[in-house]
Amino acid sequence: MKKLLLLLWFVGITAGIASAQDSPETLFGNKVSVEKIGFMVDPGFQLTQVAGEGAGYALFRAGLTLHDKLTLGGFYGQLLNDIRPSSFENVLPAQAHMDSYQAGGFIEYTLFSSRLVHFSFPLSIGVVELEIDQEGRDFDYEETKTLLLEPGAQLEINLHRFARLHAGLGYRIMGATFQESAGVPEAGNNLTFQIGLKMGLFSIQNLKQNEAIQ
Repeated sequence: MKKLLLLLWFVGITAGIASAQDSPETLFGNKVSVEKIGFMVDPGFQLTQVAGEGAGYALFRAGLTLHDKLTLGGFYGQLLNDIRPSSFENVLPAQAHMDSYQAGGFIEYTLFSSRLVHFSFPLSIGVVELEIDQEGRDFDYEETKTLLLEPGAQLEINLHRFARLHAGLGYRIMGATFQESAGVPEAGNNLTFQIGLKMGLFSIQNLKQNEAIQ
């Protein structure tokens, strides 16, 4: 599954670049104008595994779009459920569990965005923080921060010119740990499933074209 997902991500990006080169209006070949810039916000949900346990994150992304193809922005995800890894047994009190958040930036290429059903290929780069939490404890445990790289492939449906529903898979690849705490398990590499709703003005130019038609 990991190799298949990475292959899909690579093929999608390659196809997007090729289609941009063949069309009269290319992504990188024309001057950037204000009309070709847009923005989006994307509340959503991510289901994955952290330290061998099922985890659900509330995700929020926001970014600027160029030509309704390339999106650059940032993301933040907060763990919704309490995780208690097996390594806590007989070591930490029963009230001890894991808390986590993830944050960073992303770049995303959208292929054939004007079609009802199309694809997007995000690449997220950031940090995952894991921390042991315990109800009733007067002070917090130390936390662990680890770099992450997550390519993905998403299926999108245009619900409205200002809204797109998307869902798909990613693969979280953990990198170097730059803040480490004893007793905090590693998040681990794992598949991720995302669903969300992109909302925004994806291109000012598209808005003007729609108004002209009306």
